[in-house]
Amino acid sequence: MFLKPVHTSKLKKPLALSQRIEELRARPPEYINHGQALLIQGIAAASLREQVLTEDRISLDD
Repeated sequence: MFLKPVHTSKLKKPLALSQRIEELRARPPEYINHGQALLIQGIAAASLREQVLTEDRISLDD
C-alpha cells in the first residue's frame, strides 16, 4: 500500500522541491483507512513541533 520513502540523502542527484511536488501531484490518489489517516496526521503534527537541542537530547516543546 505505502511505498517506502526515499530520503533525499540517499539519492545520487536530489530533486528540486518543485520537481518533487510535481512528481507527487502526478501520482494517482491512494485511499487510506481511518487508522492510517490518524497515524499520518500524528507524524505531521510531531514534525511541526519546535525542536530544541539540549546537550545530548532533543527537547520537543509541548
